[in-house]
Amino acid sequence: MNTISPTLGLNRSIASSRDLISDLQQQLATGKKVKTYGGLGLQRSQILSMRSELSQIEGFQKTIDHLDIRLNVMTQSLEHIRGMAVSTKSDALTFGFELGSTGQTVFQTEVGARFNEVAAMLNMDVDGRHLFGGRETEQNPVLPANDILNGSGNKVGFKQVVSERRQADLGADNRGRLVLDGPEATMLGSVVGTPADIGGVATAQVTIDIGGNAQNFDISDGGLDSLTALEAAIDTAFGADVASIVGGNQLQLTTTSLTDTITITDIDAGAAALAGLTTGAIANPSATASITEDSATSPFGFKLNGVTSSLTGTTTTGPSGSPSNLDVTFTSTLPNDGETIQVTFDLPDSTTHNLTLTARSSGPLNPGEFLIGADENATASNFQSAITTEIETEAQRSLSAASLFAASNDFFDFDASNPPQRVNGPPFNTATALQDATTSDTIFWYQGEDSATDARQSALARVDDSITVAYGARANESALKQVIKSFAAVSVETFSASDVNASDRYHEIQLRTSNAMSFAGGVQGVDDIITELTVAQTVAGRSNERHTTSNGFVRGIVDEAENVDLFQVSAELLALSSRVEASLQVSASLSRLSILNFI
Repeated sequence: MNTISPTLGLNRSIASSRDLISDLQQQLATGKKVKTYGGLGLQRSQILSMRSELSQIEGFQKTIDHLDIRLNVMTQSLEHIRGMAVSTKSDALTFGFELGSTGQTVFQTEVGARFNEVAAMLNMDVDGRHLFGGRETEQNPVLPANDILNGSGNKVGFKQVVSERRQADLGADNRGRLVLDGPEATMLGSVVGTPADIGGVATAQVTIDIGGNAQNFDISDGGLDSLTALEAAIDTAFGADVASIVGGNQLQLTTTSLTDTITITDIDAGAAALAGLTTGAIANPSATASITEDSATSPFGFKLNGVTSSLTGTTTTGPSGSPSNLDVTFTSTLPNDGETIQVTFDLPDSTTHNLTLTARSSGPLNPGEFLIGADENATASNFQSAITTEIETEAQRSLSAASLFAASNDFFDFDASNPPQRVNGPPFNTATALQDATTSDTIFWYQGEDSATDARQSALARVDDSITVAYGARANESALKQVIKSFAAVSVETFSASDVNASDRYHEIQLRTSNAMSFAGGVQGVDDIITELTVAQTVAGRSNERHTTSNGFVRGIVDEAENVDLFQVSAELLALSSRVEASLQVSASLSRLSILNFI
């Protein structure tokens, strides 16, 4: 019997089985059907394409994971800021005027703490990326709260801007930059050719009678030889500031009583003419009270808006002219008890105030009332006195509060083309214009990207082949700026317990704060930013859901093509090992066969 051929065949079968066992062991160890994509045959192009798709999906999902973290931090921060705005609006309507040792109320202290917190939250970052600076992600977009309020180095902060603006709005006489001309008798002399030498060799004396008080003045070379000397002598003689020099060459006389007259009489012929006065002239009081803005171009103080009057026998003229003027003229037909006149003023923060005066036939008078006098001159005098008092009072109340919020607009509302504004001074109480602040003299509170483009577009994330999510934000967006500047305004104001107008000014500030935190009139609110970011997060989340589904589907196809069934491989390996073992036993038996063993 020939045993060589079966033996060789068996050996080849064993060798082949060993190779197959090696492949199965490799599959069992790696979980893969083949070592290289070439081993997949015609499937390799499809699998490589699907692998590329999986890599792209995983890239999108990683981007969405990072985006989700950032958006969670942003929305949580904004929701907290919104909560503080809501609380401030509510608190502004409920907290009373009870001063602490610092000259501030509990409400102000709370808002001051919220200001510090907002400034800190707008500097939030994730992995070193600042979230509220637009494209500027490397540095804090908002300066420290203390620097914003108090300045740093040579740079002034918000408190100084508030002080300068308030001085400018109230004016030197605290009348809100209004000139109040009442019914005093006024006489303006003609132009004097040589104001420094009005006398002459001849004796020249003139009598000036104001309200029955007659005083003589010597206008000659040896006497009052200049307008300046004459002005000083008149004020001394009457014990009041009744004389002034206009334009350097005209003498003006004005009574201090609203019912006095001015009479000029020569003792020596021609004396009055030397002073620019007219001999025999009599100036009677006017029955007109006049209110005039001190400048046609100044942005400061009260601005005349309109007037509504029910006063009998009274005419109003204006507001008109440049600078704007309002005249209230009384006649012999006097007003009736209870009739009113209302003057509307525009305030520096774009709000208005209505000042109402009521005519009364007898006293005692309450604030906002004036006494109907014996005639039109006396009534005009009483009216002027009352409206002057009301204007001075309201300057400390609504105007002062409006000035505070106007200063917050000046300081916080700026962009790359429009720097913060400061009063062009000193002096500040007579200033008539604002000027640009510079980075060398004033704190610029916002340090992030300053652009007129949509803030959301300042940060983009591609979450799908055709979907890009915009999720940028800037601390100087309208809503956030409204919060931070309102909080700043409340937190810097201080009051004195001895100030009779402090409580009313405080309530004016509360009212403005509550209105600001309402985000009314179509302006951006914090809710609007939260909504836009929430939409971005929703879009990204839905994309992630699609990616998860696609990932599972594609990975299933790839796994089926690339991966082995470990249980099946194990079973095949076990069965093959058993066959090989049996074959080896047979091969060993065949190797021991010989003719002797056969016989």
